[in-house]
Amino acid sequence: METEIIAVTQQKGGVGKSTIAMHLGAAFHEKEKKVLLVDADGQNTLIRWSSTAKSGILFPVVNLAEAGAQIHREIKKFINDYDFIIVDCPPSITEKISGVVLLAASIAVVPISSSPADYWSSVGLVKLILQAQTMNKALQAVFLLNKTDKRRMLTRELKRPLEKLGFPLLKTQIPTRECYKQAMALGKTVLQMSDRSAQLAGAEIRACANEIAALLK
Repeated sequence: METEIIAVTQQKGGVGKSTIAMHLGAAFHEKEKKVLLVDADGQNTLIRWSSTAKSGILFPVVNLAEAGAQIHREIKKFINDYDFIIVDCPPSITEKISGVVLLAASIAVVPISSSPADYWSSVGLVKLILQAQTMNKALQAVFLLNKTDKRRMLTRELKRPLEKLGFPLLKTQIPTRECYKQAMALGKTVLQMSDRSAQLAGAEIRACANEIAALLK
């Protein structure tokens, strides 16, 4: 299997990039794939998460936040050892890291919540992805509705403007659930938790991973 590089990216912070990256890693690991998580965000959320006492994270997480424009070279060092390399990009397209990762990525997953600010920030990111696609012809991009609430009108109405930006929207939505915060505090993922909320979250994460895997075939 050729190594697939998944860039989880968004220009704005607070959209749940790190949570999505960690849980995609867990879902692919559950499928018995060799997974590496790359923390390219200077906040180092993934590194802190995986370093929590009694951490239950079952795959490696490496810190490449300081690699800057050379991050693609660092990622390539791991290409022969993993099936999936998932990169949590920094929340800024002005940094070189995001653009360089996109040049090496198989797919860009763009989490977006129902906030108008998230939509506005996505417009600039779309331009960056389109620029990367001129050089990386294999690069795909998808939007992922995250932190959703089906009762909110903005969540329902966001689908139409997203379609106009030109990238497909994953069918799976990831609702706001307290269990994600609990999982982070415990140093594990919702896939390792047994309460009702975590079971629902786990099903949604697995569905999201399956959609992404299907696009990569």
